Amino acid sequence: MSFSRSSHISGQGRLTPDQLEAYHRDGFLLVEGVFPKTEIDEINCEIDRLRDGKSTDNVNKDDVMLCLGLKSELTRRVCRDERILTLIEDIVKPGIAIYSAKLFEKRPNDERICHWHQDDAYYQKHSHCACRMSAWIPLQDCDESNGCVWVVPGSHQHGLKSASMIDDGTGHCEFAFAHGTAEVEGAVPVPVKAGTVLLFHALTARRSLGNRTTHSRRSFIISYQDALTNRGNKDQHQVLRPAGKR
Repeated sequence: MSFSRSSHISGQGRLTPDQLEAYHRDGFLLVEGVFPKTEIDEINCEIDRLRDGKSTDNVNKDDVMLCLGLKSELTRRVCRDERILTLIEDIVKPGIAIYSAKLFEKRPNDERICHWHQDDAYYQKHSHCACRMSAWIPLQDCDESNGCVWVVPGSHQHGLKSASMIDDGTGHCEFAFAHGTAEVEGAVPVPVKAGTVLLFHALTARRSLGNRTTHSRRSFIISYQDALTNRGNKDQHQVLRPAGKR
């Protein structure tokens, strides 16, 4: 079952009351057409350049690029992009800070799984924040063939699930609450176009399956929290909009 088109909301600027209601109800929201193709192409070229540098702190064996907002001026600008900050200003408050930023890549014909998890299981090791969320930006079109995100609508309303390590060869997850192939009640795939922004709460349950295509699938993910939560993920933590200012 695919998520219905009625939940695919187009447009830029601040979220409308209906969009905010949908986000708070479902724990996620799609906003289409935020980044044009020319900018997505530029970001992909920058990721290629960073990978070609072969620095050990850029890429690990799981095709994850950590501390992405600290890697270059371009990746820093993406994390601070006013289009994203304006979208989330009524979700993340008071003020907006970066918690972390990273890139996940599913290589061609890579069947590894991102198991069922909630981001806050990782984040709460550093700090607690009730409004922490992420902007998930696909750098290629994503659907079930190349490992789009699956979510459980409304799961963010039920708190943090008990989780444990899964590292069985299908994919590594330090805080999984279920195997990625498990049938979780209410789960739906969320296909997205490159340049769309998928907003989701840090407690929203999600997974992704393997990439069965001959092309890579990349996602640029920035996690935000309010400006008063004084701890993020080490040097990545940056206050972008102080509390009380827009």
